[in-house]
Amino acid sequence: MKLAVVILAAGLGKRMKSKVPKVLHSVLGRPMIAYVLDAVRKISSDSVVVVVGHGAEDVKKIIGLEGISYVEQERQLGTGHAANCASGILSGFIGNVLILNGDYPLITSKSIKKFISEHEKSGSGVSVLTSVVENPTGYGRVVRDGLGDVERIVEERDATSEERKITEINSGAYCAKSSFLWDALSGISSRNKQKEYYLTDIIEIASNNGRKVSGILASDSDEMLGVNDRIQLSVIEAILKKRTNDALMRSGVTMVDPSSTYISPGVNIGADTTIYPHTYIYGDSRIGKGSTIGPSVWIEDSKLGDGAVVKSSCYITQSVIKKDVTIGPFTHVRPQARIMDGAKIGNFVEIKKSSVGAGSKVPHLSYVGDAKLGKNVNVGAGTITCNYDGYDKYETIIGDGAFIGSDTMLVAPIRLGRGATTGAGSTITKDVPEGGLAIGRARQKIIENWRAKPRRKD
Repeated sequence: MKLAVVILAAGLGKRMKSKVPKVLHSVLGRPMIAYVLDAVRKISSDSVVVVVGHGAEDVKKIIGLEGISYVEQERQLGTGHAANCASGILSGFIGNVLILNGDYPLITSKSIKKFISEHEKSGSGVSVLTSVVENPTGYGRVVRDGLGDVERIVEERDATSEERKITEINSGAYCAKSSFLWDALSGISSRNKQKEYYLTDIIEIASNNGRKVSGILASDSDEMLGVNDRIQLSVIEAILKKRTNDALMRSGVTMVDPSSTYISPGVNIGADTTIYPHTYIYGDSRIGKGSTIGPSVWIEDSKLGDGAVVKSSCYITQSVIKKDVTIGPFTHVRPQARIMDGAKIGNFVEIKKSSVGAGSKVPHLSYVGDAKLGKNVNVGAGTITCNYDGYDKYETIIGDGAFIGSDTMLVAPIRLGRGATTGAGSTITKDVPEGGLAIGRARQKIIENWRAKPRRKD
């Protein structure tokens, strides 16, 4: 049977105390809705609709447009109203409709597939994914009838004292036949303490109309945890962090202190790599085999080859670092940097939008921006590529085997040929030919027997 997916992502999340839409709050470096979308993309679906509201344009911009249709809930009148907003865009769809919350980042594609499969086998008009937890506070309770079918779901604020003792909770995930869903959503009312249209009411509508309602228990209750405040956000991040780190360690990665190591799910790290404490590896990143990272390192959206060494207190973003490269300590590698095999980038160095050739060295206290360094180049301490004139950026090109003396200012645009050398303390403004020596510094002047005049005391 065909499947459409509706993801509810319109809420602000009042208890988050934030102007940021709830689904965009970060878990291990990614917005929480991204994890829900990851799970959805691994199942076969005919349509994915995201219902947006608060910060709609921000949500669209961050999660993108590919393979997703958006519909806006202009007024936040409850989850039932939010789901019904998708009825127009799915009006011609016939099949099952899966409804998920955008703030459940622990849910997996495996659980979703199992839920859909069991829904179809049961022949139910609607199924709800449930979980049994020790502390159900804050969640809707699942009320079953004598046959074990779901009779209704009651929100905590509307529950009686007896209903609040129920430990089976509603995950917020539903699967319903489209022929039933849209009629049921149009029939719910806002007669409750919040004056909202609850999506949970479709359960009671189905039950009252003689339709079978299945409550399908999730195999992992952690996956059902949602986010309503920043405390719950931290709990979910801790669970996801442990899940991710455990999987990496099982694959052959050493973590000196997993509790202080934060790695996004999806990051690939090769065997025999060691991660030291207080390291963060986020986004679309990959670390090769036998590498050493940390301590206190930030890596984001970057690729590091086998045998890479990133020493303490380095920051690397959107860059490519090849095999056997040494970085740091205290190095900033900014976007669009490419560091080739065996190169060394040392302490207090900043590399930006530049390529550093194989075997080249920028050992310390230098800035290299908008530059191309060939193979086996040596850049002396205090060297700066002066790439910006206040209006435009210009390129510096340094040939293979060049030797840049300490405290050299390379005023771009400029080209230094193969094997060129610059004298220490030079300001170089003209191209240097292959094998040439360039010295650009003022003549030294000595005044003998000079003493500073004593300062006048007032």
